[in-house]
Amino acid sequence: MKATDRTSNSATGFQHKLLGILLLGLLLRFALLLLAMPVELQSDEANYVFLALGLERFGIYFDCYRYLWPPLYPGFLRLCFFLADEQGLLLARVIQVLSTVSIGWSCMAIARRLFNDRIALVTGVLWVLHLPLASYSHLLWSESLSLALWGPALALLIAASHDPGHPARGLRLLGYALLAGISVHLKESNLYLTPLLLLPLAWTLRCQGTKPVEILRVVSLPLLLFTLVILPWSLRNLEVYGRLTVASTLGENVYNGLNATHRNFDLIPVNTTLQRQGLPILKVREPMRGASSTHGNLISWPRAEEELNLPLRLDANRRRGLEFAQAHPGWFFKARMQKLSDLVAPVSFLTRHLTLGHYPSSLAQFRVPLVLWSLAAAALTLLLGIIGLAARMPASPAAGIFALQGAYYLATGSLVAMSRFRLPLVPILLIGCASLICLGLRGLSLPRRALCVAGTLSLLALWVLGSPTTLGLLRAALGGLEASP
Repeated sequence: MKATDRTSNSATGFQHKLLGILLLGLLLRFALLLLAMPVELQSDEANYVFLALGLERFGIYFDCYRYLWPPLYPGFLRLCFFLADEQGLLLARVIQVLSTVSIGWSCMAIARRLFNDRIALVTGVLWVLHLPLASYSHLLWSESLSLALWGPALALLIAASHDPGHPARGLRLLGYALLAGISVHLKESNLYLTPLLLLPLAWTLRCQGTKPVEILRVVSLPLLLFTLVILPWSLRNLEVYGRLTVASTLGENVYNGLNATHRNFDLIPVNTTLQRQGLPILKVREPMRGASSTHGNLISWPRAEEELNLPLRLDANRRRGLEFAQAHPGWFFKARMQKLSDLVAPVSFLTRHLTLGHYPSSLAQFRVPLVLWSLAAAALTLLLGIIGLAARMPASPAAGIFALQGAYYLATGSLVAMSRFRLPLVPILLIGCASLICLGLRGLSLPRRALCVAGTLSLLALWVLGSPTTLGLLRAALGGLEASP
């Protein structure tokens, strides 16, 4: 058999296995959807539906007082209402399940480019089995659709960065900018990350001797397209509020995250139910409850409720949060550690929903195995993913891209304590897990070993720090709480 024939057969075999893994992932997610229906609307899900109904019934995009959310997810729900009327939310969930194929494909595509076919397929299997990520496909949050766009965008950027001399480099970069821009209209968290991730490409071109003018030209084209994609929303806000703004939650998140009150948003609805039932609430560690300074107990600074213009109110709250952090540096440091421990706690929204009984009996009867499965998937992905990336990530532009994305979401996660904020890092961690499973730890250099040890110890320290609340939430999840009306 000729070499070209063997290569063709190998590529065909890989494609068949890839399609099989994607189909298996879809089947699992559709099974979860069928078992989870009807699932109650919670928190921001209800707000998204409110915005969608405002668009459908009145043609007006309302704000939610504290937040000015991007318009695409409410617009998506509005379209589903238009197409399916009272079954619009079911249609939205079905589309979200289908969109997860994009997440699985992009994980495998990136792993194949960085490593090989075997690691790519193992990455796909891990994507299938990652229950917390799968559960978002039937929840009415923007994460599933946002990741469905961000995953391919990241794959295109890594392809362009690894092969900057390829004829398709320009199209890949434009595809990255287009998909990233659309994803910002779903969830604005990638607004500042998108231009930042072009730095590894610029560095690669510089190391290859490319002239600065050419580097500027290569990088400026995707930045220009990205700006054009997000411009309509900015102009709309300029017309309505008099501010050319895109970021819509940063001010509130900075105020909440830097003020004296530590709020773990994974625990808030659980504690509300516990209080209604007269049971002890789940608390963070004692130092976070009794924070004090030389001036006595810390008291949260009030919000800027007097400012009626939403963007101006968000700006005022952002300033108050920053000023509070500057005035209380000791509290700032302690709170960052607690929030990071909440970010990497091996719990998820699936854990929370099972705890509160938001699922029907068809899913709740599997409460214990689902909680344990979800716990194992989250914990092992974090631990093995960090070790795998530290040990086996090749020195390449992708390493810079992953490092920048990790630092970016650690920074955002240090503002708002919620496991949902680590979701964009899950695909990267799955690739790290697969590389560790397939390649192991043999033959590592001393710097790589040190990096593995540092990453492992840091994660374990954060788990220990957050163990009181994590263990309390897991106990409640295994036992179950009947959500009060």
